[in-house]
Amino acid sequence: MDTYSTRSFWLFGLLFSVSAAVLMSSVRLTTGSPIGVPNLQECQLATDTSVVGPLTTIQLNCCLPIPSGSVVEFSFDKYKSDTKRIRMPAQNVSADYIAKYRRAYELMRSLPQDDPRSLATQANIHCSFCNGAYKQAGNDSVLLQVHFSWVFLPWHRWYLYFHERILASLLGDPTFSLVFWNWDDQRDGGNVMPAMYLPNDSSLYDAKRNQANLPPTLVKLVPTITGNDSEIINQNLNAMYQDVVTNDNAELFMGGAYVTGTDLSNSTVLSAPLGGSIENGIHNAMHFWTGDPTQPLIQDMGTFTTASRDPIFYAHHSNVDRLWDKWRYGLPGGPRADHSEDDFLNTEFYFYDENASLVKVNVRDALDSSKLGYSYPDVAADELWINYSPSPVTSGSAVQAALASGVPVVGPYPQNGTISLGSGLTAIVAAPGNQSKSSDEREVLVIQRLTVTRDIFVAVLVFVNLPSAHSSTVTSSAEYVGTYNIIAAPGKTLTANVKMEIGDNLQRIGIQNETEVVLTLAVKGTQPITIDGLLIHYE
Repeated sequence: MDTYSTRSFWLFGLLFSVSAAVLMSSVRLTTGSPIGVPNLQECQLATDTSVVGPLTTIQLNCCLPIPSGSVVEFSFDKYKSDTKRIRMPAQNVSADYIAKYRRAYELMRSLPQDDPRSLATQANIHCSFCNGAYKQAGNDSVLLQVHFSWVFLPWHRWYLYFHERILASLLGDPTFSLVFWNWDDQRDGGNVMPAMYLPNDSSLYDAKRNQANLPPTLVKLVPTITGNDSEIINQNLNAMYQDVVTNDNAELFMGGAYVTGTDLSNSTVLSAPLGGSIENGIHNAMHFWTGDPTQPLIQDMGTFTTASRDPIFYAHHSNVDRLWDKWRYGLPGGPRADHSEDDFLNTEFYFYDENASLVKVNVRDALDSSKLGYSYPDVAADELWINYSPSPVTSGSAVQAALASGVPVVGPYPQNGTISLGSGLTAIVAAPGNQSKSSDEREVLVIQRLTVTRDIFVAVLVFVNLPSAHSSTVTSSAEYVGTYNIIAAPGKTLTANVKMEIGDNLQRIGIQNETEVVLTLAVKGTQPITIDGLLIHYE
């Protein structure tokens, strides 16, 4: 185990159906006030617990250094960039650029650990705001968390923005930009671990990666994927299609409201946070795929505590950021809209800039990447998942056969009590059928108040009209709806509402007019999971 894991680093200073449908619609409405910046002088140890080998609870000091100067309020004038940075796919950059990239991280690694620009502090930024080091401003009974909600994408955009500026400043090269790990590319070489991160004599190397997943092993965007390369590619394409293309409104893709008082560990159906499809699905899957399963925490990439110690983290998240832009501007049907609520736009964060100054930023200023001075090139292989057309493997409704075999009916909260998923649940669920809907409404599945203690990595795969589905069922067909991947954080409880667009699936199978459908929730992992209800409605 490395020194991060064996001792704490004390850095200086400072992680009934109709009524139910109405209730669930109200989840989108925000109450309280926007998340503000925490008091960095009130910091506590972040905790993590082993998920492999002997049970070990680890306490880490991820507290952030407090610069002597005053806090800088971000503005585009103060952080004007005369050079437009273009973030390129990692598999395409030149040997000279890789040498420059290595040098940048050599310089960052060489800084004292209490320097805000050092890789140690850069990693602690993620650890502190993801593992309970700080409490929410205005509500010191609730821990601050930057995952599982609408803050996920903008927080990580700001994180990359300042990380990139620091590296460029250390090099003295304003043209320097991050690369992105193009793992969604299933044709032109992006769907393996990038070669530039593999040499063990490089500052980009991290020994704690899954050694079974080195090239030529293909990435798996659903953790349960099996098969030959062709089968893996088709399942990856469908994962992209389901997570990015079909979830076409901000709540489904980005996640739902997170305001002062939102509590990840103790929430009702009405107040439970809602993560978006890009975070819950492909993003979490790639963290799990990359982390070392022989390590106690599946570190580095497999746990929030250590993920950003690995330089490949920033390339991974650069692709997540690219896909946010792609979702916003590059998909059929024209531009899609981000959240516009004031509680979203006025959410505030702290980061460090290239001068080691503490900077306060807000979500509003993160929504247009071009204003931040960087962009991504067009990726031709995107067309493969944008235009993926999953075919059904079933014909006709499975409801009558399911009824005959004793499959239960599960309704929306509060009709059912608490339901344990075990290794999986197959249920008959009411659907809108041919009810009329407006052009801006989507048919959405809501898994109400899913609750799990995150002791191990666990995934919930969702299938429709396929009662025989299980956690190893192939995910390339129209019956596959999506996956909710839960990153391990032992001892920490998560309660969440999980939403997935399901109308496209029903249409492709030909059961869009049915008033009942069969849903199967298949669980990968042994951690107990409960839910309070299942609801399909328009919203």
